Amino acid sequence: MGSATREALGAATATLAAQGAIDFATGEQLLAAALVVDHSAALRSALADDTAPVENRRSIVAAVFGRYTPAAKAVLESAASQRWSSEDDLVSGIERLGIRALAASAPKSVSIDDELFAFSTAVTSDPDLELALGSRLGATAGKVALVVNLLGDRASAQTVAILSALIGRPSGRRIAGLIRFAATIVAEESNQSIATVTVAAPLTTAQAQRLATALSAQQGTTIRINQIVDPSILGGMRVQIGDEVTDGSIASRLADLRPRLAS
Repeated sequence: MGSATREALGAATATLAAQGAIDFATGEQLLAAALVVDHSAALRSALADDTAPVENRRSIVAAVFGRYTPAAKAVLESAASQRWSSEDDLVSGIERLGIRALAASAPKSVSIDDELFAFSTAVTSDPDLELALGSRLGATAGKVALVVNLLGDRASAQTVAILSALIGRPSGRRIAGLIRFAATIVAEESNQSIATVTVAAPLTTAQAQRLATALSAQQGTTIRINQIVDPSILGGMRVQIGDEVTDGSIASRLADLRPRLAS
């Protein structure tokens, strides 16, 4: 993420936070706006053109998204007023803002993090399902319908909306990457980070808590643990926080040793 995009996203995120209580419609509309802007080269170019007067860009937002909630329009006007590193960054920024808004709109009883992780686990454990959702050949509408049917009433409206929007705009990202991207943003909304920990055998509650405490101290933020059990790693653990991966598994160490033993 370039410095211009980082500053632009920060300003637009501050605008979102200033709206007070965020409703579901605002988040859903921001994700819809990301798709609209992504699918229109002319609109994308006009909104990302930082040489154009800010008022002109705000007027375009009002003309295209005039029926959106006041909060959604305010955030989109803020995004259009900023300088982004690229047009794609503008689209991605609006998408991030939509996910944050949906996370903010969720009831306290809902854990979008847990729902996303459960869906990711279900998809990655079923090669046919992963192929159906990740293939470039299938129609987007069919994939979105599949997600909605799979989740049914087993997930919140927020999680369904987030996954549907991401499946509708994969941008070359694999399904696991899409879900990890969403989970990271949802965690950021509650000032947390997600650590996906792969282990050969389940961690006890005490072990998971100690690991979360250690990672929180290391990262300088509250860490939530999502645990994946994979006997093939043999022992140790693999920890991923965002794009940063620390592989301390026995399988990884053996793989490193093999070239040396063969020489």
